[in-house]
Amino acid sequence: MARKNINTTIDEDLYKEIRMLALQKGINANDLIEEGMKYILERESKKNKS
Repeated sequence: MARKNINTTIDEDLYKEIRMLALQKGINANDLIEEGMKYILERESKKNKS
């Protein structure tokens, strides 16, 4: 799948937590953020089908 570079701003403390969790999981912060976005989209999709 092609990737799209985006720019956004998030809370500094939130980003620190993201980096720490990504480090614990052995992935980079970008992959963790992408994983979270996919999770939200899947959850919302299931809600809308109910």
